[in-house]
Amino acid sequence: MGHLLCFQVLLSNGERLWPATIFPAWDESMLLKDLHMVREFLERDGNLIVAVMAYDCHGERMEGHNQVFKKEEIAVIQGPILSFPPCGISVNEVFGLSEAARLWGIEGGGATIRKALERGEFSPSEIRKSDGILLVTFSGMQRRYNAVMKHQWLEIQSYFAQEGVIREEPENPPTSQHTSLSNLTRRHRKASEI
Repeated sequence: MGHLLCFQVLLSNGERLWPATIFPAWDESMLLKDLHMVREFLERDGNLIVAVMAYDCHGERMEGHNQVFKKEEIAVIQGPILSFPPCGISVNEVFGLSEAARLWGIEGGGATIRKALERGEFSPSEIRKSDGILLVTFSGMQRRYNAVMKHQWLEIQSYFAQEGVIREEPENPPTSQHTSLSNLTRRHRKASEI
């Protein structure tokens, strides 16, 4: 199975949409493939259709998760980002918990991922034990934590929507873009746990 190019959308309410495909609000058959096109349609029309792959509690893919979002509802759009499918993965797409925590910049290290596993936040196809070592897949980390690994924050193009204006940098940027996006995704995780 091949890799897909998708977008990550962080909403102003803290929700994270991943992996997402984006269409103009008036034509669901016209797939937007780069961030410049997304920005153009969002600025012109004020809204977009975001289609997200959603999964039920058994890890089975559900269909029909397309929704129109207004510019004011969107905080960040990143992409396109290489998405790794949950099946047909290579050995390079599997990590030990400590390695995954380091790559994604997760506070608390592998213990944080282990707690997420204990709470049932990974599907059986995303994590397993091999000779006493817990392993997690790239797609599981993308789905649960962030589509972008820590070292990719500055490499992936992002647009920030603030007060209806789309910018390439946040209006009041913190010390680094990583901090900003990291805080937004942390806010997403806390919102989803409520």
